[in-house]
Amino acid sequence: MNTAASWIVIDEQHAEIRGVLNRNSVPQLWQQILQWSPSVGRLEIDLNEVLNSDSAAMALILHLIEHAKNCNCHIMLRSVPNKLLTLFEVSNAMPLLAGHIEIEIEGKSGYYTS
Repeated sequence: MNTAASWIVIDEQHAEIRGVLNRNSVPQLWQQILQWSPSVGRLEIDLNEVLNSDSAAMALILHLIEHAKNCNCHIMLRSVPNKLLTLFEVSNAMPLLAGHIEIEIEGKSGYYTS
């Protein structure tokens, strides 16, 4: 099983972040992401394959949202791992994700708003 952090652009509207996101892997991953330049107004990012994360992953997500915003692209996060959601919650940073995250509860999905 490959646990290396990776940024995979599936098509111009979809991407994935996979692997272990921590202080050791995030700087290299951020350099990969900086090479990406959005060509559409919205990008959905699937985080389903994130295996483990720490506060560096939280910083990565916030920087990614800001980078995309500066390029007139709106980020929507899908399948955010519970551990990463908890980090945002205990850091009181969930409002920063408002409008950028879809949360599934009991088979129903909706968008997080502050």
